[in-house]
Amino acid sequence: LKEIIQYIEKYQNNKKAHYSLTTNGSLLTEDILEYFDRYQFMVVLSFDGYAQEIHRHKNTFSKTLGLIGQILHYSHITLEINSVFTPESVIHLSRSIQLLIDLGIRRIHLSLSVLKPWSRDASQIFYREMIKVKKILTSHYHRNKTIPLLNFTDHLGHEVFSCAAGKDRLAITPDGDIWGCALFPEYFRGKEQTPEFEKYFFGSLDDFIRNQGQTFSEISSHHSDLNCNRYQTSKQKCFLCSHIRDCEICPINAAFVTQEIKQIPEYMCQLQKIKIHAKKLFEQEIGAGIHPH
Repeated sequence: LKEIIQYIEKYQNNKKAHYSLTTNGSLLTEDILEYFDRYQFMVVLSFDGYAQEIHRHKNTFSKTLGLIGQILHYSHITLEINSVFTPESVIHLSRSIQLLIDLGIRRIHLSLSVLKPWSRDASQIFYREMIKVKKILTSHYHRNKTIPLLNFTDHLGHEVFSCAAGKDRLAITPDGDIWGCALFPEYFRGKEQTPEFEKYFFGSLDDFIRNQGQTFSEISSHHSDLNCNRYQTSKQKCFLCSHIRDCEICPINAAFVTQEIKQIPEYMCQLQKIKIHAKKLFEQEIGAGIHPH
């Protein structure tokens, strides 16, 4: 990582590079945090709040809380918490969002584990929890005029969602391969001989550095096709859906289930509609004055 940053800092000229790293925090030390602070990293920390120890290692709840306190002391590190909930842990969703807000986290991202189908009961629990989250955010907004849950910061109906992977961001694997985002290498494991692999793989770091202009232009053009207008479920093309301008489904998360990029499982569509409903209620309650923070 340091080698890559040294290279970027040396050759970025008048441009400003922005660095981010996603981690569960288990290997972070004071020295590493000081390095991140020096280069103004965004640290995306995986922490599921009160659901932390349901699917993760035991005793990580209190350890991660301590780490969050450490990171918040570094003024040049932007901390974002990514919380993932499953059908089994979604009942802890609203309490966990409240916990993160109380800790002073200004950037929270809510994610759902959708690799396995959600039952009707689990979806109903998710609906009730999202209504509670809406109430928590409304109360917080009226006090602070900020919206810490990033899923709620964009206006509904603004534009059709387009995946940013491979366009304004890239991910580097520990093996030195370049992808549009961190999900691509896992999805394409075992698919190396397929045409799809060639469409989305930017190559090794060394090859990319040597041919970055041509490689980026060619591969990025395929990523530009990853927008909701191009998706479909088993029932209909997504561009025919009335929620098309509000929907934000990750195409690679969906592809883990369907094994086809741009094919969306029906239950994922229903979960998205629950999010949209809660967000719509939130916007109605706070009015038009949304100030993302």
